[in-house]
Amino acid sequence: MATTPDNGTSIGDLLRNLIEDLGHLFRTELRLAQAEFRSNLSGLKVGITAIAVGGMFLLISLFTLVGAFVGWLTPYVGAGWAAFIVAVVLAVIGIIAISVGSKKLSVANLAPQRSVASLKQDAVTLTLQDAPTLEGNVR
Repeated sequence: MATTPDNGTSIGDLLRNLIEDLGHLFRTELRLAQAEFRSNLSGLKVGITAIAVGGMFLLISLFTLVGAFVGWLTPYVGAGWAAFIVAVVLAVIGIIAISVGSKKLSVANLAPQRSVASLKQDAVTLTLQDAPTLEGNVR
């Protein structure tokens, strides 16, 4: 009974190559996960920026439009109702802007989903159930 395949490579060499390839595979997967995480962080920056811009517009709207709208509505509904109506409209605009920004801040958006899926596929590929047997390679 021979201990080497037809091409003259020993089983030990094959196992060493397999271990080296697995190490290379996992290092590559780690680099992919890091790149995906960096990409997801840019989405986080967009979300933070959107919230800041939304807050800025809320303040600008508060200071510039409140007086104008209240003044415009006062002859029709009175000063109290005019102020209330303007406040509600501006609050809705602010809530929409903050909602858009906070969706970008979701923790789920930071997870490297493609890398996780790739690692799961690699794990399935490496299971003994799916691996070819060595019996055909050994004489």
